[in-house]
Amino acid sequence: MNSRILKQVMVSCILVIFLSTIAGPVLGAPIVGVQGNRIKASFMSQIPDPADAGNDLDLRWQVVNTMSSPIDNLNFHLDAGYPFLFEAGDSPDKDLGPSSGTNDNQVFYVLHYKLRVADNALKGTYNVTLSWNTGEGWTRKEFPIYIDPKRADFVVGALVTSPEKLIADTKEAKLSVDINNIGKGNADNVKVKLLLAQGFNSSYSYSDEDSLGMIVNGGSKTATFYTDIDENIKSGNFNASLLITYKDENDENNTYRSRTLELDIPIKPAPYLIVESVTTVPESLKPGDKAELHIKVKNTGNKKAESVSLRVFKDASQPFEFDQKSDFVGKLEPGDSGDVVLGMTIDAKAADKKYLLDVELRGIDESNNVVIFSRTLPLTVNPAKKDTYSNLVIPIGVVVIGIVAGVYYLKNGKRKIL
Repeated sequence: MNSRILKQVMVSCILVIFLSTIAGPVLGAPIVGVQGNRIKASFMSQIPDPADAGNDLDLRWQVVNTMSSPIDNLNFHLDAGYPFLFEAGDSPDKDLGPSSGTNDNQVFYVLHYKLRVADNALKGTYNVTLSWNTGEGWTRKEFPIYIDPKRADFVVGALVTSPEKLIADTKEAKLSVDINNIGKGNADNVKVKLLLAQGFNSSYSYSDEDSLGMIVNGGSKTATFYTDIDENIKSGNFNASLLITYKDENDENNTYRSRTLELDIPIKPAPYLIVESVTTVPESLKPGDKAELHIKVKNTGNKKAESVSLRVFKDASQPFEFDQKSDFVGKLEPGDSGDVVLGMTIDAKAADKKYLLDVELRGIDESNNVVIFSRTLPLTVNPAKKDTYSNLVIPIGVVVIGIVAGVYYLKNGKRKIL
């Protein structure tokens, strides 16, 4: 009887020990979340999801302490490299203080970090590392954070120019450039400034700037600029830049951003017509003269010019009357020169001074485009020579009258004496 009771007691003890072992935590058993010294850290959320470049990001973890003994200080550290920044007022280190273990998953801490995503962050998945220390060493675990910037982003679209073919010595060339927003956000208050290469200048104040307003994501607007092209510029592609300033519509900080894009401006090979020399017959022009104006025209460009001609544009105040106001030169290959002869009459009342005469050179390039060049010719009218004979007539006349009067007086005086 006693042995039977002893056996039952032993079986009961073994059963109690076995059941107690099953109910307690086991080191090798899997735990939801991350297991490290029986601290469970489960990622709860990122707000917003996906994260947006330039804006703040909230990260939250659920922390459950299943330790059998209290922890004096439960410490956490977050390693978050680029593109995450601790610029939102938070610190990488968190101290949750004393913590007692529990087997109830409904009892937990919420670990919160606030980060800022870099302005120029690219779309992708980036890892942050959460570490914690229970007094027995650090445990580390990586967590993925997804970024998909809802920001404006720009590329240069088509460039349209007027004239269609840009050549040297062009005034007020019109450049129309498409600005495309390929980002996921709208861009507000967009302004574009054209940074010109050497050999280009703004045609007038603010002709190198344009305001486009809002460009929605996936949209495009055209910026227009006016530039003067230097007469000595060579053909080829010239690198200019577009400085774009804007605000992202969804930017919480309402910050102006900038983006610089490259723009190639092509200068095409073309004829280039200049006035090589100007002479007159007679060489010295005087009021009332009939004269010939001899003009030598040269093609200093790198393409031939067909049907070259010159036309005079005389101001009404200038004392010249032309027999004909234009003359035909013909074809000029690169380096060739041709002559223009214009007959003219100088007004008899012309003031003696230098006059600036405007002329226009025209030609047709190899693409049948008309090329036009404005030039200015200096013409000097010299003082008329004084008439020597006229200058002597009066003094001689005075002398003759004096002699006649003297002779008459002498004769009459003698008669009275007799």
